[in-house]
Amino acid sequence: MTQLELLLDQTAEALLSGDLAALSRLAPLIEAIDLKPTDRPTAERLWTKAERNARLLEAATRGVKSAGLRVAEIKRGPTLTTYDARGHKALIAPKGLEPTRRV
Repeated sequence: MTQLELLLDQTAEALLSGDLAALSRLAPLIEAIDLKPTDRPTAERLWTKAERNARLLEAATRGVKSAGLRVAEIKRGPTLTTYDARGHKALIAPKGLEPTRRV
């Protein structure tokens, strides 16, 4: 197993566990590796692991975006989502109700 393979595996573990500190530590190590010509089986393993990591990174990005949207929704406070006669989404918030804030 090559050094790059080990780093790609560690990156996958960090993505699966949400360890952002490990990701920021691993990225420069991966970028610093000097790629040399290799045999086909090794190249295919590297390609497979890189594709896996790309899928994991895309999923993690979607998760972070979704969490951000949810936090923003919670900060806005309670609302009722409804649709008008044209099918457009409308949010109705109770009057005089402010979102709770921690001090």
